[in-house]
Amino acid sequence: MKHLSARLLVIAVLGVVLASSGCVYDNTDLVVTENVCVNFDQTITTGSFSTFVVCDQFKEALLSKLDENNKTLDDVKSIHMVSGTFKTMTVTGKKHDWLITADVSIGRRDDPNAGYTDGPEPFVSFQNQSLQALKGAPTDAQLNADGVDVVNRALEALLNGEDPRLVLVVDNETVTPTPSVSDPMDFKLLTCVKFQAIIEMSDPN
Repeated sequence: MKHLSARLLVIAVLGVVLASSGCVYDNTDLVVTENVCVNFDQTITTGSFSTFVVCDQFKEALLSKLDENNKTLDDVKSIHMVSGTFKTMTVTGKKHDWLITADVSIGRRDDPNAGYTDGPEPFVSFQNQSLQALKGAPTDAQLNADGVDVVNRALEALLNGEDPRLVLVVDNETVTPTPSVSDPMDFKLLTCVKFQAIIEMSDPN
């Protein structure tokens, strides 16, 4: 499988460590960093399930960053995804943890009444992942290159004025112990995609 480490991807693409403010200056360019996050909020009573969540805030997030710097889409030189993180916000059980084995795919589907226009492609996999272990600081995920490519193509579409809508689909194979009506698996999982845009800051005049 083609996996990309989120940290390695940052190094390979930028070759810099970003300041905590999310912005660094390099000559006449400004590199801005933003997270777009969605929640999987589920109550599960079976060991095998499929669920999805829509992520459609990319355009709003990018335009907000551009507005902060008095720039427009025409000033964006490039844009790309640099990492993906997962964090358990809440998880309940009868004094036990939950171990999940699941595949997460991602695809572009701007019209919810139509089919996918890109993907879905594998994004990340979990093997006996403890939900309790995902609490605390966001956990960097080892991302599949095919899924990252779907995100990057959607980000590039922003520069053409499009408003991409991405769908993350979780296909869960097993949960240990097996949830039931009397012992449901209640959890909220925060998933974030971090992207960076390089903005031309020089005055063409």
